[in-house]
Amino acid sequence: MSLNVSWRSVVVAAGVLMAAVGGAAALNAVPAADAQQPSPTSTGVLSNFVVNASNGYSNLPEFSGSGDGVVGAACTGASPRSGPNIPAQVITTLRTDLTYLRILHNTGTPLTGDVRINCVLEVETTPQGAATLQQLQAAG
Repeated sequence: MSLNVSWRSVVVAAGVLMAAVGGAAALNAVPAADAQQPSPTSTGVLSNFVVNASNGYSNLPEFSGSGDGVVGAACTGASPRSGPNIPAQVITTLRTDLTYLRILHNTGTPLTGDVRINCVLEVETTPQGAATLQQLQAAG
């Protein structure tokens, strides 16, 4: 009886081992999905860029969207630093056509008027991305 138990254990162990080897072989046979490499990017800065806010809404020029090679944008208020129109909060929304801005006072109320902002843009390192960054820097 003791001999039957040990043969049974050997047969079960061999079955488990064969299943594990077969599963590993099946997983290796499935081709892995090739990950798409992100395109290289470069960073540009727009300093003291003048925008006109109307009830807190504004935007960067038409050629500032993700369809123009812009990968990311972040803006912050630059000036004026005193008076009724301090651009304390600048919210950016990158869309395909352009970058939308929401500009608020330090109290959270919408701002109306001309203000200056600073933006950091990440653009694709392609001819289109480089041209977009040059156009934005020239427009400021």
